[in-house]
Amino acid sequence: MHHPLDYYFSLFLRAKKTEGLKPRTLNDHESHYRYLQRWLTEHHPTLKLEELTTDHVRKYVQHMLTEQTLYDGHPTLQSDNTAKGLSPATVNIHTRTLKCFLRFLHDEGHLQTDLAARIKLQKVAEDTIGAFKNEQVLQLLAAPNQREYTGFRDYVLHTMLFDTGLRINEALNLTDRTTTVRASVAKNGKSRVVPMSKRTAELLDALSEENRKQFANRSPSEVFLLNNGKPLTYNQAYERIRLHGEKAGITLQKILGHHNISMVRKYV
Repeated sequence: MHHPLDYYFSLFLRAKKTEGLKPRTLNDHESHYRYLQRWLTEHHPTLKLEELTTDHVRKYVQHMLTEQTLYDGHPTLQSDNTAKGLSPATVNIHTRTLKCFLRFLHDEGHLQTDLAARIKLQKVAEDTIGAFKNEQVLQLLAAPNQREYTGFRDYVLHTMLFDTGLRINEALNLTDRTTTVRASVAKNGKSRVVPMSKRTAELLDALSEENRKQFANRSPSEVFLLNNGKPLTYNQAYERIRLHGEKAGITLQKILGHHNISMVRKYV
């Protein structure tokens, strides 16, 4: 079902694409807008852009805090958690993309009032993810079966994420004996050298050696591979971490409380 704001969102999305935003960031903007669109269609189906007020936006934020569930309305994913209301940290993620949209509308002259400036983020304690206890880290690292290739690969990936604070997609794009995140992969578009412990470096070498044994015809490329030698994708890695987290009794929200795992580093 279409909403009167859809036209303006298409303008916004086109502008962001021409600014060179990464596909995952564009996908976030689209998925977050679908949540907003669903709420508007239900509560304000005929609302035009010029009628949009700060109060409408605040009501939507309140809806996310008190009524929305994580996968509400998703065509394939359903949340096992029936509790209503997203966490303040998750609401902030949605609010930031919404503020970006509203700021664009104001800057482009489509919206007279700068609604983005009036919408505040939720107060979230710095340690919202919660400190990992030593036992939890050990449990998560012990979850993969290292006697299998995929289990050892996952163990190395977990260790690397904890040690370096890399984002999942950054870790997956590292190549043999290379500890540089390429500019095309980095979120800020700047390449950087990744410091890591000797233990992690040794594990990466061991995994690279295992890759050479397992996949003789593989051209030197990514370190984290599937059983068939093809690169492990972001979604596949995310799902593996979720499954290991369940086995270790740690929720994915705690492992990946934000879009990336970089904040976890200081807790380990």
